[in-house]
Amino acid sequence: MMSRRRGFTLIELLVVISIIAILAAMLFPVFARARESARKIQCLSNVKNIAMAFQIYLTDYDKLSPSEHRPEVLNYFKSYFNRPCLCTPAACVAVANPYLKLPVVLDEYIKNRDVWKCPNATYVHTVTINSGLVNNEHVIDWFREMVDSASMCPTVKPCNAPFPPGWGGQVTDTITMGWNGCPTPGTGGFDQSIAVYAPNYDLSTSQITDPSRWVVCGDGGIEVEGAAQHTSMLAYPEMCRLDGNGCSSICGGDWDNCSWTRSCSALRQTAGGNGEGALDPTWRKNNGHPRHLGGSNVGFADGHARWMSAEAILFGGGLNWSGYADGTNQLANLAVCITPAKTNAYNGK
Repeated sequence: MMSRRRGFTLIELLVVISIIAILAAMLFPVFARARESARKIQCLSNVKNIAMAFQIYLTDYDKLSPSEHRPEVLNYFKSYFNRPCLCTPAACVAVANPYLKLPVVLDEYIKNRDVWKCPNATYVHTVTINSGLVNNEHVIDWFREMVDSASMCPTVKPCNAPFPPGWGGQVTDTITMGWNGCPTPGTGGFDQSIAVYAPNYDLSTSQITDPSRWVVCGDGGIEVEGAAQHTSMLAYPEMCRLDGNGCSSICGGDWDNCSWTRSCSALRQTAGGNGEGALDPTWRKNNGHPRHLGGSNVGFADGHARWMSAEAILFGGGLNWSGYADGTNQLANLAVCITPAKTNAYNGK
């Protein structure tokens, strides 16, 4: 007689499935962490390339990129002070010239604009283009363009920090000047999620006290040039602002759907929040969304780059504006402006 072949019992199948589920639960976080580590390393490589471009530029010119010096331009910005603009006259002068944008200045050293992207960034930075459509689009005078478009809509505003033609891709280079176009995939526009922390125009090399601590670039959020001088913006680039026990109402737009303003409005004390983003380190750990495994990549004026934990960045700046820096002065050129609780606000690196 032929013996009858038995199959797996229900209990046996459930045991096997349970083992597979347990193994998957153990392995998936490992795979996810490995993927995040790979993205962190890719971003660190990009940050290092930018830091090296800064270092070479400093070697070539013995100072950082020049500011605007033309008297007619400076006088115009002095009169611009009382007009609608979210920046001071000095800051407007610094960012208004499209050809003095640091990514534009360093373009000859970096060559590949994709270096300015971080694969872990969860937002797309908007770009304003001075396209030259008011004047001759082949011979562009950015200042004349801005003045002549003052009565038009849209207008080239100095506080919009416009980029030159060729940086906007299909969206912003073909539509009228001043258009805030998002360089979404497929448009070819400039996407910058690695910030420059070196707005000190005309700063000579001799004024950089310690190039190995002088921050020039790193992970960045909504502020990617000029104003991004606080440790909070480097430590937690995926949030709006941690300074001042909450966030400023001018830091972004869509509080519910826009990733770079995530949780911002609810935290802001003047909006009825409790400010725990600045006051509670445990909240920052659970909700701060640091970009790379609890920290950010930082590039320095001597050309080196490294990863630092978010809390070490947050309190490690050399400009101790708030009085809450940890005293290590790890990061020159960045200010500690956050106002956390004095107790348990910083528990090491």
